Amino acid sequence: MSRKLIRDAVHGDIELGALEIEIIDTPEFQRLRGIRQLGTAYLVYPSAIHTRFEHSLGTSWMAHRIVEVLRRNSGVDSETESLIRVSALLHDITHIPFGHTLEDERRVLPRHDKDQARVRYFLEDSSVGRILEREGIQAEVIAALTTSDSLQSDIVGGAISADLLDYLRRDTYFCGLAQNYDSRIFDSFVIDGGRLVMELEKGGALRRDALSELVNLLRIRYTLSERVYFHHTKVASGAMISKAVELALQCGFDPEELRVLKDETLVWMLLHRYSENSAILHLLTCLERRELYRPCLVWTIDIGEERRREIVRRFHEDRSHREELEGKLAAAAGLKPHQVIIYCPSFGMSLPEAEVRVRMGSRLQPLSGSNNEEIRILKEKHKALWKFYVLIDRAGYEKSSIVAKTANEILEAN
Repeated sequence: MSRKLIRDAVHGDIELGALEIEIIDTPEFQRLRGIRQLGTAYLVYPSAIHTRFEHSLGTSWMAHRIVEVLRRNSGVDSETESLIRVSALLHDITHIPFGHTLEDERRVLPRHDKDQARVRYFLEDSSVGRILEREGIQAEVIAALTTSDSLQSDIVGGAISADLLDYLRRDTYFCGLAQNYDSRIFDSFVIDGGRLVMELEKGGALRRDALSELVNLLRIRYTLSERVYFHHTKVASGAMISKAVELALQCGFDPEELRVLKDETLVWMLLHRYSENSAILHLLTCLERRELYRPCLVWTIDIGEERRREIVRRFHEDRSHREELEGKLAAAAGLKPHQVIIYCPSFGMSLPEAEVRVRMGSRLQPLSGSNNEEIRILKEKHKALWKFYVLIDRAGYEKSSIVAKTANEILEAN
């Protein structure tokens, strides 16, 4: 079979070559059908149950669309296109169940693309790895997915990339949000100095339509962050599954097992293997019943940048500090340690898409350097999404004022 058409809800027909079809049919890739793209966001948006499987297909197709333009503008050969499409197809292959929740939000485990053992498992010691080795592209694919200094990595996962162009459409579609971008954005991609950039000039004049469409991408990205990625219900439910995994790790759970699990099989396994652990059982039972922990204290960027940096250093980057504070707050209110959870996002929240390289004024610069007022406002609004939560079990919510008062006293004293 040389090619195959797959009907996608977002992009229509996606055309796949023989190599891509062979990779898709491996057990490692098929596993992605069981890993939701947006983790627990389905508890807010019931139709947000799309998976990393279809997102990966869409990302490969978006890479094809980008390369199609580059072939006309800059000359990209078919061999390079095949490498880029395969890299885009595999960009999420190392994801585990609830990956971003466990890796980025609570930092329970290393990021999927920074865990070298996991990269080796999926891209070397696997069916996928054997295919890549046979085709002589294994090293190039791994480099495209684990580094950020090449044309391939720019196209697959750069600031404005195949990954972004798929998930903006896919996440908004399955969350029922009326947001989209104009496909003419693809015409802005060019190669400059061996790297992917966005061309915002034509004949020496600014292409205002291209700039407007880039700003539109940032608007969509901000909307998803505000309404989906950092929705308070998703925050609480994600914190609960993360806490359950943390407790399982303390009981001897081997994180390497996550490589073969899916969202539902992880929850099922934890429930049955640790059925005698009352904390894990309580967290996952509450999650299944949608009896989610509620915030009793919320801090925003109003606490000031210096204070925020300190909070992030102690409670996002250092799990031991976070667990220590959770224990103190629970003890002060007569609750069990697992009934209080700290959620502290990273300091960043900087809307990295605004840093895409653009060519305007006959020079390269980040989009954020264009002196566009709307971009500045969007960056500030995205930064303001940062929130530090103290979450408390609903069963103990009558103690919420004690927990909040104790948290304020401890945090203000340090």
